[in-house]
Amino acid sequence: MNESGSHRRPEQELRQQPARPEIVVAPLRPRQEPTGPSVASRIATWAWAGVAVVIVGLAVVVALEYSQVRTTLEASVATNSSGATSSEIAETVTVTLLASGAVAVLLLVLAGLGLSLARTRRVASGTLLLVAGVATIGASILFFSFMSDASEVAGGVLHWGPLAGAGVAAVATIAAAIGLSRR
Repeated sequence: MNESGSHRRPEQELRQQPARPEIVVAPLRPRQEPTGPSVASRIATWAWAGVAVVIVGLAVVVALEYSQVRTTLEASVATNSSGATSSEIAETVTVTLLASGAVAVLLLVLAGLGLSLARTRRVASGTLLLVAGVATIGASILFFSFMSDASEVAGGVLHWGPLAGAGVAAVATIAAAIGLSRR
């Protein structure tokens, strides 16, 4: 309590803030911005373009030889699943082909997003490209195993095409990893 019997603090005089000193920080050396994309970024871009070409090529082959691919895959599924009806076999082949196409589109979109982020020098681009690359390698190998019975269609393109896609995706993934490690 103060002298007047209240619990309030006595009014304090307002003081002016002292003048702040002028401080200037100069860098020891000027920051040099890169003039263009790194070599790893260029390799990753070209490798992903190669992956896109391989995937589109495989899609074109499957579209042009659709009835032969479908017949071959249905015969393969029929021999491997003894109790399946013909409609179940047809649905299995349809789902396999549609899922393969959907996964391919999704992975190309992820890679495109990663390359777009790499152009703006975002740190997340390397991680996204690594994930997309590893997933593309896995999806290519899985597609290779799906198409193993239809490998003779179109001169064997469905046999070596997925392996070529996996190889080019591996180059893109390694380039992304090198680019990520140099940041």
